[in-house]
Amino acid sequence: MATELEIAPECTQAPEQAARGRESGLVTLAVAVSAALVWFGTGLEPVPWLTWLAPLPVFAVAGRVSGRAACTAAFLAWALGSLNMWTYYTVTLEVPVVVVAGFLVLQALAFTGAVALYRLLLRRGSPVSAALATPAAWAGAEYLMSLFSPGGSFSAIGYTQAEVLPVIQVVSVTGIWGVGFLLMSLPAIAAAVAAERTAWLRLLSTAAVLIVGVTGYGVLRLAGAPDGPSTTVALADVRQSEDSLPIASAEAQQVLKDYLDRAAEAGAAGATVLVLPEKVFKVTEPELADLGRRIGDVAAAYRITIVVGLTLRDPAGVHNIAMAYGSTVAVRYDKQHLVTGWENHITPGERLVWLPGSRTGLAICKDLDHPQPARGYSRQDTTVLLVPALDFDRDGRLHSRIAVARGVENGMTVVRSAGRGRLVAADSRGRLAADTVTGTAVTATTVTVRAGSGATPYARFGDWFAWLCLLLAAVGVLGSRRVRR
Repeated sequence: MATELEIAPECTQAPEQAARGRESGLVTLAVAVSAALVWFGTGLEPVPWLTWLAPLPVFAVAGRVSGRAACTAAFLAWALGSLNMWTYYTVTLEVPVVVVAGFLVLQALAFTGAVALYRLLLRRGSPVSAALATPAAWAGAEYLMSLFSPGGSFSAIGYTQAEVLPVIQVVSVTGIWGVGFLLMSLPAIAAAVAAERTAWLRLLSTAAVLIVGVTGYGVLRLAGAPDGPSTTVALADVRQSEDSLPIASAEAQQVLKDYLDRAAEAGAAGATVLVLPEKVFKVTEPELADLGRRIGDVAAAYRITIVVGLTLRDPAGVHNIAMAYGSTVAVRYDKQHLVTGWENHITPGERLVWLPGSRTGLAICKDLDHPQPARGYSRQDTTVLLVPALDFDRDGRLHSRIAVARGVENGMTVVRSAGRGRLVAADSRGRLAADTVTGTAVTATTVTVRAGSGATPYARFGDWFAWLCLLLAAVGVLGSRRVRR
């Protein structure tokens, strides 16, 4: 009898150790696969279809392991995958390491919270609620982070789908938050189907509604071409040794000559607008007047409007501006959203500006990383947005696609000319008419685009979907306390 009692603890320990080993193996595999999918499915060069799969391994194991293990897997998977942006933030943008680490941890915690909610609802017998409250929690977290982040919505995963045209159309209703919701909802549904087979019909019906609804809306919107007038626009970039060349320097004078030559060529080819990059020259007030006369003469001679980004120093301070020179008048727009660290010394603008007598507005680079001012323009029936920009070479694709998605969101055609980036022109459905990488001595392109329709549901109602997601997430959290299997 004593021998039996001595052996019994060993017999019970073996299954426990085996269970812990299986759990550890599942967690390790889920972390490795999800982290790899996040790495390649997000970042500066995302592979769009991988983004849909990125959360799936963690969701798949969340209901099979302990809560601590599920949360650990979620945190590590997203944190490790998000390191694909580490050198961009810390080296390229020169953001302090502590700030970058804190932001990436915050993103990982948002995913961890979503997975924790998914597991809680799933294990308490509410798989459909789990599949809907989870993506709502993620989309709501992305929205809240955008309100406090200097980068605005730059980090939203929805931008990974900017080239998937049927999907990205949903932003015209929900904003970019709707795409983030979709990217989390379908993997959550797939994992819930595998875990709760008794609810497969309800789960698959939910998936079918989402897929058919979003795809159907996207196809219909793409079939309805923008009905605005066609416009021939030109974009150009001349590589220069530094940003904001002092206008009196020899290099600046040569760059100006090259741009004026491009304006003459574009005007002769029938273009009515030429968009140049951000911060091409550094000028004082007297120099700005002289520059305006020189550009205005060419604009008048070739009947073309020339939009150029400048750094202006005047008695009020330093300003990042876009000047639009037409045949008779010039208008000025001041950048509203400044790059933290790089532009702390610059005074932000507050006003929307249009070309005289038109529905064509002006914005600058970072402005389109935020829902405003683009939504404000759309609410004023703007159909085309001209955007001088300046990138960091490696982020040219992502930054341009964010601008394209902003145009889809608000029903506007976007013409964006970025130094050290890309020359991009896209209609209000996100179809690219131009997408040329800059970097050679002179890069230029001329295309014909159709003005957008303006005034989308998102432009009218704003971030209603983000607030709905926050409400759904809150209901899910409260409901999880009452639901029992």
